[in-house]
Amino acid sequence: MKKLFSFLLLVSLINFSGVASSQAASAIQTDYKYRSCSYPTGKPGEYQPNAKSWKAQGFTNVVRGIDVSVWQHPNNKSIDFADLKSEYDVSFVIIKASDGSTRGNDNALTWFPVDSAAARVEGLVVGAYHYAKPGILDRNTIVDAKLQAQRAVKQAEGAKMGDLPLTLDLEELPCGWTIQRLAKWTREFLAESETLTGRTPMIYANGKFVGRLRDADATDLSHYPIWLAKWGPKNGTDPKETRIWNNNWKFWQFTADGDLSAVPSSATDLNVFNGTIEQFQEFVNR
Repeated sequence: MKKLFSFLLLVSLINFSGVASSQAASAIQTDYKYRSCSYPTGKPGEYQPNAKSWKAQGFTNVVRGIDVSVWQHPNNKSIDFADLKSEYDVSFVIIKASDGSTRGNDNALTWFPVDSAAARVEGLVVGAYHYAKPGILDRNTIVDAKLQAQRAVKQAEGAKMGDLPLTLDLEELPCGWTIQRLAKWTREFLAESETLTGRTPMIYANGKFVGRLRDADATDLSHYPIWLAKWGPKNGTDPKETRIWNNNWKFWQFTADGDLSAVPSSATDLNVFNGTIEQFQEFVNR
């Protein structure tokens, strides 16, 4: 009887240990909630509307483009890419192809195939961007960066020559992360993307994040072309961004307030390429 009691006690302890281990493993997978500390909290200042067209910004003979995501499809309405080309002389469209988060990625999976196919029918050059949510897929910085890069390349259909290179949309700083860790994550994502596509990817960043990368001493990132987000009519036709890239920008998103009848949303991001149409075609095919 004593031996039986000892045996039953041992079995109970083993079962309890197994349950506890299982619960702990489950917690590791489910207890992480992504929180963004990208910008200071507080009352935002008054929003100053930006240019509604390329002409309003001061551009004349320039290679034009837009970038789109689910937000350009209110009530699931379609974009008229034929009108974009004929009425607005748009040459390229950069489309959200992937996202670190589940919800954002589901939206990208819905609309990237639709928009990219429709744009190509009209002879527009297509680009794909990945909206970074660093640390959301894995707590290991390097593992997470590679996982997100693999997702991005797959959903961008390889970002092959003839399309624009894959872009990393960098506008999220997770709470608890240092800018040095963010820079490390960025390097790993870009390196993995370059390995998988055989092409040099681009970085999309606004002035705040360009400043953070500079403060993290990440000047080596100037190896990657910059798609700069810097809004305001006061900039005219030159964003004058001298940090890291020394104003050697490749694309410039100069407004988020574009007014285009071909796009069903109330506002659209407008962009320009820094060069001639011949230089643009050369960039696309390398």
